[in-house]
Amino acid sequence: MQRNKYERNAEVLSAILKSCGMKFCEYMMKEDRLIFYDDTLTVEREIPHYMKYLQDNSSVHPEDRWIIKDFYQGKIRGEAIVRILMGKKMTKLLFQVLPMEGTDPSVCLPILAKDITREKDREALLEQQAMKDSLTSLYNHFFGKELINEYLKNKDPYATCGMMVLDVDYFKHANDIYGHLFGDQVLVELAHLLVQMFDEKDVIMRAGGDEFVIFLKDISHATLVKKGMQLVKAVRDLHFEGKDYAITCSVGICFLKENMSGYTYNQLFENADWALYRAKENGRNRYVFCDNLQRFELLEKDNSTKQNIDIRYLHNDIISTAFEIFEKTSSFSAAMKLLMEVIGYRFQLDRITVIRTDIKEKNAGKQYQWVSDSAPEVLDEPGSFTKDDFLTLFQSYDEYQTTVLQYDNMGMYSPEGAALLMQGEAKTVLYAAMYLEGKYTGAISYVVCREKRYWSKQNRKELGEVTKIISAHLARNLEGKRETYRENYWTEYDSLTGLMSFSRFRIEAEHLIVGDYASSHLMLYSDFIGFKYFNQKFGYCVGDQLLKEFSNYFIEKMENEEGVYFTRVVSDQFLMLLPYEKGSDFLEIIDQMNKEFEQIQSEKFPGAKIRLRTGVYVIEPGCSSASFAIDAANEARKQITRDSEVSVKLYDPSEAEKQEL
Repeated sequence: MQRNKYERNAEVLSAILKSCGMKFCEYMMKEDRLIFYDDTLTVEREIPHYMKYLQDNSSVHPEDRWIIKDFYQGKIRGEAIVRILMGKKMTKLLFQVLPMEGTDPSVCLPILAKDITREKDREALLEQQAMKDSLTSLYNHFFGKELINEYLKNKDPYATCGMMVLDVDYFKHANDIYGHLFGDQVLVELAHLLVQMFDEKDVIMRAGGDEFVIFLKDISHATLVKKGMQLVKAVRDLHFEGKDYAITCSVGICFLKENMSGYTYNQLFENADWALYRAKENGRNRYVFCDNLQRFELLEKDNSTKQNIDIRYLHNDIISTAFEIFEKTSSFSAAMKLLMEVIGYRFQLDRITVIRTDIKEKNAGKQYQWVSDSAPEVLDEPGSFTKDDFLTLFQSYDEYQTTVLQYDNMGMYSPEGAALLMQGEAKTVLYAAMYLEGKYTGAISYVVCREKRYWSKQNRKELGEVTKIISAHLARNLEGKRETYRENYWTEYDSLTGLMSFSRFRIEAEHLIVGDYASSHLMLYSDFIGFKYFNQKFGYCVGDQLLKEFSNYFIEKMENEEGVYFTRVVSDQFLMLLPYEKGSDFLEIIDQMNKEFEQIQSEKFPGAKIRLRTGVYVIEPGCSSASFAIDAANEARKQITRDSEVSVKLYDPSEAEKQEL
């Protein structure tokens, strides 16, 4: 009876093997021997010392050999998928343990192996179809968005990235005139171009219709600016045989710098999309750089409540709240009082002090102050400080222009400096720097007296931005000006060229120069002689293009772009702060670059008299401010005329004195 049961099992197994295309094998554990059977359960092949064979001669993919080893030794239960290499062809096999009555799996392991290559390939194809746009084979909107969100969620805090949103200009006309089949061809060719232009690590997707999104990982700001210009040019150079169709595109670009977390696809897209619409409004066939990500930034909300404050101010983001308070409160003093109270409750502070600092006189005094019910007022009389203490504080400001001091870690300051910085029972103080037109004017101290606090990057960023707004409106109030500072102070990037904004440049330059970090740096001030005549002859759109070409040309020439600060001041005027090698002939190098750029552009615009001029100031030890360095470079620039043989002039203080006389 026992024999008949085994025979019936064998018959069933044989029938399964024939109908399903499976293979049956047994692994003898103690003997380390693998036996293969055919569909009649006759021994087809035996492999002795199988584990050694697996490592030396097996056709199992090297990366999968540990899987099959653990499977045969019973460490993996159920089933395992293993790749088999047969020449250049790769097969996927599914291994399953076959439970057989009367068989001890610790001695003999019965196994069924099935070829699932076609099945897996079909699954992969279906998965790819779910990920890809059917027309262009780029990622579709759903999957591309998921990839970008995943990267943003887990990215290295020091990594930078950028996003481009591209629309084909007047694409509907192409469909209407040449038909939708041709329109599809345009989109396919554009997709091929995008794949060629960008790296494999980047995410390229068709967001819908003629709109494409390119997400660039680990890219610097300068490289992103170059890519924007290259993309617009490359699209313009596309040609379609047999059709008199000239394609152009509009591109919106935004940049996410290092140490900025919490952003999502939607936030970056909204910022890049804002820039895209500016490009369309300005005439299309161009790129526009989003000047600041805070246009659509979603900040954390605080749930504090206070009866005498509009409840919206305690729930809306603090940046919008600050703007609204200044805009809707008629009295500046009342606005300051209300805003500091809101900030105090939102961030659970004990004291906020707006501190005016005079670097030259080395003293600091109180301008405005808010205190909680339990904290004392401070700085009733101005306090003095030493240069060393000031530089220690100034050099500790982070990328948000903030620094955090703890009462039990003040050994880097003198006793007098520590006492000045940590007044009024302070346990933790967050200082946020204030600037007026690039010049350091003081700081706002955000104080906790009850206990030590560790500030998150997001909170430091928020208070850094609020401080900028307060500083701008404080300047407006002190000078009696009624025009708004919002747009001028709010931007971080020039939308035309993608360079950092002039206000941001002045802050960075002030930090380097006042902090004694710029002892081997040059300040360059450049413009085009007779630029208004170029605009009149070729048009303002072409003039804008020339300015973009200029910024991209010099970005490409930068050997160490991370150490260079580059901005457009206004119109055709540019500033650059960059390190240089002492003893080098930097004037000749700059002159050669200017003339090379002039030659390149003159070939593009026959008859145009394109002439650059650059004033240079060598940052000297003890340079008082960024404003002085900018003015000195500007003074040297103005001394270059159209008839000058060279395009570069070094600032000479003796000549400046003659000009004043």
